[in-house]
Amino acid sequence: MRRLRIRGIVKNQPIKREQAEIRWGAGLFEIGAVARELGVAPSTLRTWERRYRLVVPHRGDHGQRLYDADQIVVLRRVLAQIRRGARAHAAHDVAGVPRPVRTSRVRLEPSSEAPSLARRAVDALLEEHENARFAFNLRLVASELVKNAVLYGSKREPIRIEIQLFRDWAELRVQNAGGRLSIKNLRARRPHGEHGLEIVDALADAWSIDTGPLGTKITVRLQVQPAATDPSTPTASFEA
Repeated sequence: MRRLRIRGIVKNQPIKREQAEIRWGAGLFEIGAVARELGVAPSTLRTWERRYRLVVPHRGDHGQRLYDADQIVVLRRVLAQIRRGARAHAAHDVAGVPRPVRTSRVRLEPSSEAPSLARRAVDALLEEHENARFAFNLRLVASELVKNAVLYGSKREPIRIEIQLFRDWAELRVQNAGGRLSIKNLRARRPHGEHGLEIVDALADAWSIDTGPLGTKITVRLQVQPAATDPSTPTASFEA
């Protein structure tokens, strides 16, 4: 007969599963209940916490470890990797990478209609996103990057777009074939009112550009910001 410690009380009697899964506060679970649910020893969870710091549980009034639902999901991902043969360290590295809520991949012909089609791809991914300002900014960035690809990229090879929507941000990648994107060409366009990358720089939380003889790939991250009172108003403006 097992000796189980529940809320600091030792009982020499069988414990039902639903009794072991004691909640603390808003959806918090004791380490013993989590360990039984996952099929590992509590000492394993404590070791993972100390070594990898990916899942650091909350603490109760008496110092007991308490896990929320999101942390249990991450632990399940760790175990899934280990059961596939990964070592614990590698499993934590993989499990710690956030997973997108939705992903969209689109190929567009390099035409004057491509920026409009890019905006539609964003709308299809976001559906009825509650933050209109975030949706506006993501549409604008996608449109400007695709316009940039049409101007400077191959006129024959398609433009590839990948949009990943996470809970608190989105990542957008636009890739085109063709030669290396040069600063000289970008500057030459400025008198004609082309400010695509300046708009991207103003709106993005982070962005990078990888350009070479085979083409250019631009990656942009946009964080979900508090909604603006008037979402139809652009958040950035540029003079020609």
